[in-house]
Parts: sequence; C-alpha cells; structure tokens
Amino acid sequence: MRIPRLLRSKPVLTPVAIVAVATLLGMGLNQPARPAPSTVPVASGTARVQLTASTNAGCNTAPRKGYARCMSVVQTPDNHVVTPDAAGPPVAALGPADIQSAYRLPASRGGGQTVALVDAYGDSHAEADLAAYRAYYGLSPCTTANGCFKKVDQRGGSNYPADDSGWGTETTLDLDAVSAACPACNILLVQADDPGMTNLGAAENTAVALGAKFVSNSYGADEDPSELANDAYYDHPGVVIAASSGDVGNVVEYPSDIGNVVSVGGTQLTKDASTPRGWTETAWGSGGSGCSTISPQPGFQAALNTGCSKRATADISADASPASGLAVYDTLGQGGWLQVGGTSLASPLVTAMYALAGPPAAGTYPVTYPYHDANQAADLFDVTQGTNGSCGNVLCTAGPGWDGPTGLGTPNGVGAFTLGQQGDIVGQVTDATTGAPVTDAVVTASPGGYLTHVDATGHYDIGVGVGAYTVTASSYTYTAASKTADVAVGAHAAVDFGLQAKPHATVTGTVADGSGHGWPLFARITIDGYPGGPIYTDPFTGHYSVTLAGQSSYKVHVVPVYPGVVGTPADGYVQLDSDLTVGTGDSSKNYALTIDQTSCDAPGYGPNGLSETFAGAHDATPVDGWTTSGSPSGWRFDNPGDRSAVTPLEGRFAVADTAAARGRIDATLTSPAVDLTGQSAPHLSFLSGYYGADGQSAQVGLSTDGGRTWTNVWQRTTANGAGTIDLPIPQAAGKKDVRVRFHFTGKPGGWWWSVGDVLVGTPTCTARPGGLVSGLITDHATGKPVQASIVTDTAAPGRSSIAGPTDEATVSGFYSLFLDAGRQRLTAATPGYATTTATVGVSPNAITRLDWALNAAGGAR
Repeated sequence: MRIPRLLRSKPVLTPVAIVAVATLLGMGLNQPARPAPSTVPVASGTARVQLTASTNAGCNTAPRKGYARCMSVVQTPDNHVVTPDAAGPPVAALGPADIQSAYRLPASRGGGQTVALVDAYGDSHAEADLAAYRAYYGLSPCTTANGCFKKVDQRGGSNYPADDSGWGTETTLDLDAVSAACPACNILLVQADDPGMTNLGAAENTAVALGAKFVSNSYGADEDPSELANDAYYDHPGVVIAASSGDVGNVVEYPSDIGNVVSVGGTQLTKDASTPRGWTETAWGSGGSGCSTISPQPGFQAALNTGCSKRATADISADASPASGLAVYDTLGQGGWLQVGGTSLASPLVTAMYALAGPPAAGTYPVTYPYHDANQAADLFDVTQGTNGSCGNVLCTAGPGWDGPTGLGTPNGVGAFTLGQQGDIVGQVTDATTGAPVTDAVVTASPGGYLTHVDATGHYDIGVGVGAYTVTASSYTYTAASKTADVAVGAHAAVDFGLQAKPHATVTGTVADGSGHGWPLFARITIDGYPGGPIYTDPFTGHYSVTLAGQSSYKVHVVPVYPGVVGTPADGYVQLDSDLTVGTGDSSKNYALTIDQTSCDAPGYGPNGLSETFAGAHDATPVDGWTTSGSPSGWRFDNPGDRSAVTPLEGRFAVADTAAARGRIDATLTSPAVDLTGQSAPHLSFLSGYYGADGQSAQVGLSTDGGRTWTNVWQRTTANGAGTIDLPIPQAAGKKDVRVRFHFTGKPGGWWWSVGDVLVGTPTCTARPGGLVSGLITDHATGKPVQASIVTDTAAPGRSSIAGPTDEATVSGFYSLFLDAGRQRLTAATPGYATTTATVGVSPNAITRLDWALNAAGGAR
C-alpha cells in the first residue's frame, strides 16, 4: 500500500526546497530543539549581522548536572558581513601564520600525528568548512579522501548525531585551531551523541582506541563528586589528554581538574612590534583557574606554591580571548567567517603543539612534561600580567612562575612538550623515471600507525619514538614501496623513495534518469580506492570525467545530489552500485538511475492516476481541474480556521470548516476525470482529518461514468477520526473517466473536515508529462552566487525551488524545478534583491537551462 506523502518525513515539494527552508531557519531536518544561538544565522547573500562579544549561547551556557558546556566565545565585529560567500575573515582575527609566529612553532612538523577532537552533537558541514578554511590560508587539503581527516560517532561508526548549531561552531573552532598550529597533522573528529559526560567519555575512549595520541576536549562541567566516576575515561598513559580550563574566570571545571589531564588556560595575545617576540600576552579575564574540591593534588604540583591542597588549574595556556580570537569558517552555526575565542581555542592549540613535539613516551602522562622540562625558562613564555578574578592571590592573578590563569606560561616552540626521546624519519618521494616529486604520496611508518602526506616538493617528516620502523610510500598512480629505518634519539633517519608509475586511463560518461524521463542528473560519484574524493556531474549535462589507475577494478556508487540534500537515496532515486574495470586506455561508462518506487519523490514522477496535494491552491479557488460547488464558503485551501488536523508539511490541503464559515455548509469538492485504463486494481486513498458533530456528515462519492451517476464509498458523521483512508475501488478498474467527490454538510456550532494527499489509481510511480528547469542564480553586479533565492511557477505558487549551495560545494546558487512542458512564467525572489520574472519554453523529458542575474533592490534594472 502507498504511504501518504503527508505522513512521510519527506515533503512533496522538492527536497531542494524543503531542506533549504530548514537551512534558512537555522535548523536541521528532524533535529530536536536546541537553545537559540547568540547571533542570527544568515544564509542569503547580502544580509548583515550585528555581533558583539558573547558566549556561544548554543552550547556555552550553564549545563545541568552530568552535562558539559562548550568553551567557545564568539566576538565578530559589527561591521563584518557574516555570510558563506563573504570575502574573508574579520580583519582583527588571527590566522595560522599569527599562531605559528607568536608561539614559534615548527609548523612543518607533525606529519604522521593524529589530533583527536571530542565534541557533542553533529556537524554535517565539518569537512566542507575545514576545506574552505584551509584553502583560504593556503594549507594543504585535509580530507577523508586523502586520509588526513576522519569523522566518527562516539562508537567509532558513521551513525552521526543530529546537527547542532552551537556545538557546530565549537567543532569548527577546534578543527581550524588544529589546522592553524599543526597544518601537517591528521585530524580525527569524534562526535558524541550529546554533551552528557558519559557520552563524551565514551567518545574519549573511541578517540584513543582509533589510535590518536593527542586528544583535545573543549568543554567542561561543574565540579561534583559524582563526576569522579568518569575519571577513567580520561586516564590514558602515553596519550595527551587536554581540556579547557573554563570561560567563567576563577572557577574550576571538570575534566580539566583531573590530575592526568592537561588543563589549558587562556591568554590575550596581542601583536607588539616593540618587543623582541613581536607579541605580548596577558591573562584572559575569563579564563578558568582555581583549586579543585574533588581531585587530589598530583605529584608534579607538590613542590609548587599553588595555595591548594588538591589539584590546581591551569597547567599551560594559549590564546583564548575572543578579542584576539582565531578566524574560523562556520556555515552550520553562524553562517560564515567569524572571530572566536574561549579556552575552547586554547585547548586544541596546545594539543596540536604537543603533536608537533612528537609522540608521547609510552606509559607516561604528558601533563607532567612542562613541569619537568629542564629548559622551562627557554621553552615557555612566562605570562606575568592580568587577572581572572578578585581572589587576591596566585590562583587568579598572573605573576612570575606558575599561576592559576596561565599555568606555567605559554609555549615558546615545543620543547616543553617532550621528554626528548624522539627522532624523525625524513625524506623525499619522487617519480623513479622523471625525478619529479610525487605530490599526492602518503608515507606510513609502523609500528605506531603513523601516516603523513608529502608537501608540494615531495618532502615528508614524521616525528617518532626511538626504534626500528618499516616505512612505506604509496600513491594512487604509483606502485607502493617499503624500506626500513632505525631512529635514534634526536636523530633524523633519511628514507627516500623513487616510485614506479602505474598506467592510467580517463573514464568519461554521463549520469541520467533511467525510469522514463531520461534527463541528465546532477550526481555524486564515489569510487572506492580513489583518493581524489567524490566527483560530480555537470548539473545540466550529467557529464563526468575522472582519471583512474589502469589495470584495476573499482566499486562505483552513484546518487543524485541537490542543494541541502547531499546524495541521500531518499532524494527520489535508488543509489546505484556498480563495478568498473579500467584497462590501459581511455573508456566511457554511462549510468542510469532508477526512481525509488516506495517514496515516489523524484521530481517529475507520481502515482499512476491522480495524485493531489492541493499545493498551489489558495483561498476558495481549487487547482489542477478540481471544482467546488454548494456553499460559497465551503471548501477552502487556506486553512482559515488554522486547523492542524492535517500536517502542513505539504503546504496546502482542503478543509470545510463550519466555525470559519460562520454558518451552515453544504459543499462538494470534485476531482477532474481520471483515466484508469489498463489498471486492474485501483485504490482511492486520502488523508482525512474529521471532527464530528450533530447534524454534520462527510461522504466520499465515486463515479465511473464521467459524473453522471455516483456511489458513496465512505462516510462519517459524529465520530472523530484522523488518518489515512485507503479504499479498493475495483468497480473503477479499466474505466476511462473516473471521478471522486468529497461532500461535507455541517451547521453552525459544528466542526470541520480536512482532506489531503488524494490518490485515485495505483501506487506505481510513473513519469508525468513535463521537464526540468534548472539554472544558476547570481548577483548581476558581482557575478557571485545568490543563495536562498526562491524560483516559483507563477501559475502555481506551490511549485517552487530554493537555490542554495550543496553541502559538498561544487555548485552554488543552483536551483531545479519540474514544470509542465510548454511556455511557463517563473518568478525569482530573494531578500535584498528586486523580484524578477521570466518566461521559458519547457522541453519535455529534458533540462531547460534558465539562469538569473538579480539586481539589488533599488538598483538599476
């Protein structure tokens, strides 16, 4: 039996439109309610957001017991335009070069090290935002495809939690901070189901189980004796476990108060050309510090004058003030380039600096390294100015040596983060024949699971512990090679590779609809084993091209991808999985996708017969050949009584409402003729919301002779009922002119009957006459894409598409709309732009391209 569309999670409007609407509202589909962020997300092209220093209200607010808050603080100047297509970050925000300069970091190191970030909730934009950030600053790509980036849920799988805008900003800050301090590091993002300490703890264990030796935790909870039960999650000898000290001043946060955890405090970092360093630092006024009430004093603090009988925080510090915040690119949370601080910035910065220093010694707790550093005065900048409270002593006032707000100080290089038991494996990877660098090569060293990528010159550098290693260099288009290396303390073991090239071939083809229309499809193609990541077809021709290593076999996965719906099979088509064999010469391969018969959601398809949602109808005027008769205020399509009997996801439904009509109703809603020739087992189904009363009735009639005679097939009087009505109508099998009518009678003081999602026929999904109109929407003056533009069929307002970016960012400002063949008049509208209309001749079973160049409101036409 067909599932009525009104009861599905998918809307009848194109997925493009519905998901883009959800994006505009700053929500994810099926996402539970979260606290509103402190600033308004922006998705359109020109809107300006007034932002001031504030906590990230989506997650940095006081949590309930057993839960954590994030520690990010957004401060973006009021005059900065926050949009996904903004030219760049706020002027005052720090970038990677600033971080590397201020802390004198050996930024070329870190290859082979994996920094894990533990955050709550999901961020489906994480990889795309990371790519945008790294591209802007000229950092090498860090992607799933090249093995640098990996995202998992708290169990290590891909059942990611729902997106959350507040934690999305936190996640973005963490990713960009690691990239700024250690561009060569690999990044593992572990998304906990929620910010409950047990789920965050489970994510912590997963990060370590997946091989990360450096784990950052940009969150904290109030100290409570019950939290001691969670300490085991943060007890991993041989692994750096770091946590933010807090954003509320002289207060201690969990888990930064655990003795095995590096408690990272905050500073304000300011450029200062008058100093030899070129920078000055003071304690950030909101950085966390103090005496723990539950964690015992660790041995490495026993000789310090902390003023605490138990654990004191912080241990080390880095930039955290939002006034000197990092530039981040965040489309899920706040809509573009931001300036963000908080000890959420300091924690991933310090964790990445540990990674630059090399792997921790097995069985040790790296929190102790700065305390035992023999060159502490040279390896740390002692921060001696600033305060985070009014305690009047070292716990809240910066001074010489250890103090609460800044710990032992901030890093001067990475010497404070090692026991000195490391060395390096370094070398070049080149083409054995030409000597040219193999720029996409990956180098691994085992044991230890080290993995790094060569730079643009083919050079690599892996920091490892002393010992013997097997080093392997591989590239997608080269034959892998392995060598051995013995690494001594402080030594560089040189291992160069000359790789033999494999033959390669170019595969081209198209992706198209394979269920009747045959038009090209905008699709994502994923090829197992191909390091270049997904490839995308041209959205107007369906064409693709990819160069693959020859004499190999591949698994290929193809699925449509449109704005807001990133390749989900529920987009109306069934994912195609296919084998591809590549020889030594170029070849072609076309793919045809079939529609999902169960959902029947693909644009241009519908059930075999009549399917009506009343989308596009308004007031008392029906559409699509339906007619009304009887009481003039009978059947309406604008829900005048604001009834909720039928979910409004469809946009429209028909309702006869005695209260809204303010009088008696006797009215009929009749369908147009339906041709059921060739159908042997048709059904009549509809979604009904009936609220009964005395003297009121609802009847459904069926005619198989063009309306000359009618038979009642369903009725209801005083009994309430809401749900799907499904009626076999064998008497209509094979008939050419079948009609249905909905007859409602009611008197003043009665209730109503709502009807939607009507089907007359069979649920077999078939092609409907018409074609697609697709195109790009840009700003006339700048040529840049304009997101959130609504393109509407002027004759049927319910038919619309919303232009937006795909989450995987290959086409922006794209829209697609199914229309009847022939000349159609369309309207394009978006906030800040003049509404524009155009007439287009829609070709059947094809894509008709119609681009729009919008003029700013009030500008020249």
